[in-house]
Amino acid sequence: MLRQRNMTGATTKNNVLDRAKDRLIAGELDQANRLYREVLGREPRNPAALNGLGLVAGAAGNLRAAADLFKRAIAEQPGEPEFHNNLGIALVRLNNSPGARKAFEQVVALDPTNVWALTNMGTLHETERQLDQAIVAYKRALAIDPHAPTARANLANIYRTEVPGWHFTMMNDDKRNRAYDDAIRRLVPGRGVLDIGTGAGLLAMMAARAGAQWVTTCESNRVVADVARDILVANDLAPSINLVGKHSTALVLGVDLPRRADLLVCEIFGSTLINEELLPTLEHARANLLQPDAIVVPRRASMIGCLVGGAALGAYFFADKAVGFSVARFNEFAPPNLGMRLGQIAHEVLSADFTIFDFDLGQAKFTPEQRRIDVVATRHGRCFGIAQWIRLDLAEGIIYENRPSAGAEADSWAHMVHRFDAPIDLRPGDRLEVLARHDRFQLTISRVHSD
Repeated sequence: MLRQRNMTGATTKNNVLDRAKDRLIAGELDQANRLYREVLGREPRNPAALNGLGLVAGAAGNLRAAADLFKRAIAEQPGEPEFHNNLGIALVRLNNSPGARKAFEQVVALDPTNVWALTNMGTLHETERQLDQAIVAYKRALAIDPHAPTARANLANIYRTEVPGWHFTMMNDDKRNRAYDDAIRRLVPGRGVLDIGTGAGLLAMMAARAGAQWVTTCESNRVVADVARDILVANDLAPSINLVGKHSTALVLGVDLPRRADLLVCEIFGSTLINEELLPTLEHARANLLQPDAIVVPRRASMIGCLVGGAALGAYFFADKAVGFSVARFNEFAPPNLGMRLGQIAHEVLSADFTIFDFDLGQAKFTPEQRRIDVVATRHGRCFGIAQWIRLDLAEGIIYENRPSAGAEADSWAHMVHRFDAPIDLRPGDRLEVLARHDRFQLTISRVHSD
């Protein structure tokens, strides 16, 4: 009889716990609470019921009570990973990161294949901006379950925000790559080389292959730097290249570099050329990291432009009528400039090319500039602004330029279209004046109106 009573009691208890869990999943918190307490009325220290009540409290927003109940469940059954995981989640929501980390670590110690705990650990690292540790945790979770949705989505989000997609067009820009490689093969042999902004390590590997005396390359994005190290290993170049996970302004002579470099190679150009801190980075390198007569590759860089129009292009910048309604007032919100792949958008070139600004990248100091440019229209058309792209003079006779052209292959930079405040109808020979300014970081271009 005793044995039968125990079996009957266990069955009844488990049935109640199962019903309570079902009510909890259904969101019926009052019913779940009543059933869990029914179990605790018979067994005040039942760990499953304590854990269930903690889930009820957490769902109701009573996080401190939830954490206390999870701790009581752990005290009764310390080897149950679920209780530690639930405690970690509650502590995250209570902003107790050290406690949450300890709870998740305990889950993984008890169950190294617990995907949810590894994912939760990654999320915790991510909120603390410890992205390298978050990536490790998410990858561990995905190694166990390649389809784990939260781990996969969170890892993809880190990569999306930390590693811009233009890295791929850059690595596949054969014209750019060949231009850099030609210049590096000509200038690098026997020289100590500093590469700023390694990305995938491509320029640093070119320099090592070309016979540099030594190569130091730096990358401030730790997510990218870690992958670049793997790429150096995969190409058997890790012993030849010192990759430092720092911004170039944090490099220390005698620690990160053996001495001042004889040659600087860099590709830290944005679509407007200067919008990725190019100029102050070069100033710092010239003053602190380079020999006085060091070579810079590229040696010059320019912003080139032309007048552009065409209805397809104008649709990105101006509105007038829509299904019979006037919507022109909305033009107040139009972007002053926009990056786009002009080779894939129908547009009209309305002037000859002209130089907006040109920079000698080997100089010691760069100052803000402004200049007025007189532009002559070469054909009829409605002009919406100025298309702008970049030209790099890497070495004598080696030029890279991403001028827009129909059907062009992927290149490293978008083209920028700088919008005028209003469209202007042009005829061949018409002249208009534009004002170009830069403050060393940003470029602006506007039309100068005649009185």
